[in-house]
Amino acid sequence: MVVEWHLSVGNVNVDLSLVLDGYPVAGVNVVARDLWFGVGGAAVNYASCIVRLGGRASVVSLVSPHAVGLGVLEWLSKLGVDSSYVRVVDGEPSVAVILMVPSESLRTIVSYRGVSRMLNMDMIPDAGDHVHFASVNPRLVVGAGGRLGSRSSSYDPGGEAYRDPAGVREALAYVNRIFVNERELEALVGAGDPLEARKLLGGKTEIVVVKRGPWGAIAVTRDEVVEVKAPKVEKVDVTGTGDAFNAAFNIYYQRTGDLGEALKHAVAAGALKATIRGSSNMPSREEVEKLASQLNIVRVQI
Repeated sequence: MVVEWHLSVGNVNVDLSLVLDGYPVAGVNVVARDLWFGVGGAAVNYASCIVRLGGRASVVSLVSPHAVGLGVLEWLSKLGVDSSYVRVVDGEPSVAVILMVPSESLRTIVSYRGVSRMLNMDMIPDAGDHVHFASVNPRLVVGAGGRLGSRSSSYDPGGEAYRDPAGVREALAYVNRIFVNERELEALVGAGDPLEARKLLGGKTEIVVVKRGPWGAIAVTRDEVVEVKAPKVEKVDVTGTGDAFNAAFNIYYQRTGDLGEALKHAVAAGALKATIRGSSNMPSREEVEKLASQLNIVRVQI
């Protein structure tokens, strides 16, 4: 069996996740009722899921000596993620503080990018079968685009869709797939209707995937629209669900070449991740494939 090798480009965060009974009011001290402390960041979460699904994953990123002292490289090793392309540079650590109120399905992430802001295209090695850009500045994608060669590639811009929509649209000339949610789609094309995602096709981009949370997801190509509804699950921690979705879509699209099968496994992975506490803790291949087998694919020819 050929093991797919993914490069995941983005942040390596020290994540501090707190569960609250309700959102704090200004000036009032709040006591959290649960804590998770570990390694996170979109690139790490993606890579962790790739490994759990039977692939090989390397993270391309920067970390500070302080983050190394806190154990981020050891955490990556425990997840089975290769850190050969993670450089240690002087500066402040990349940190994310996650506040969750499960009873209200609310979550707020406060991020500090630290040394991750120095990530540049020269760090991306000529290695791997697939390169995934995880919530990075689109200028990095554009700069690295000419160096991807025959490797397939994908981009989840995250908040960059709001901060630099023009840059994200420019980046589409260099990646095969883009992942967005409905609000990010609206920021990029002026409408949140998933069918409007076809406006992002062009250049090198041949697949646009619109993540719709509890409603599932839709994948769009020039010739086909595929939809998969999400199963109902008891949510514990939605941090990293989008990254799990992206990883599963990419690895099952590589394995099957079928848009519907890839989307079905992506929806399953995202749903299962929501039931697991911890940003980079991911479901297994067996769990994902079992749930995916219960989901239906709706195909619409254009």
